[in-house]
Amino acid sequence: MSKSKILIALLAPLVFASCATINGMMYSEDGEDVSEIKDISVSKRLQISIPIPDNSKYITDKTIIFGEGERFTGVLYLLHDISADEVVEFYRVSMRDDGWSEIAIVRSDFVLMNFDKEDRFATIKVNRKVFDNSSSEVTVGPKTGTTINRSLNIDSNKGSSNEQPFTIQ
Repeated sequence: MSKSKILIALLAPLVFASCATINGMMYSEDGEDVSEIKDISVSKRLQISIPIPDNSKYITDKTIIFGEGERFTGVLYLLHDISADEVVEFYRVSMRDDGWSEIAIVRSDFVLMNFDKEDRFATIKVNRKVFDNSSSEVTVGPKTGTTINRSLNIDSNKGSSNEQPFTIQ
């Protein structure tokens, strides 16, 4: 056997392994490689009733949707073929145009945005990915005193109390 055939036989597995490693780096961060990824249909967009960037896909195993339209509550895990900065700009403009008010934005390794609209809230976390791709986690739900009290572990049936939840010494 010639030396070139031996060399090809030895290098081919390395090339395939490196491709698998790069593919794993692209998707394993959020566990997306084990989940089914689907396009967002028109009926899903109508059910969700919040702006979503074009060509976005959702991760089925991580997405939970209750209700529809203005009563939609849930978490969407989305993949985008555009950069995180473009996704952030899309949400900031489109959510405002849809009647949402931006409450806060925090920029770090990821971007976290908070919005509210009447009796609802939305929190959007945008993650940077390799090759100018991005992902986002969109959480939408009702904004009520009961929800806030539960998240702070306050029993609204007790009435007001002068006790502090903890003491710093």
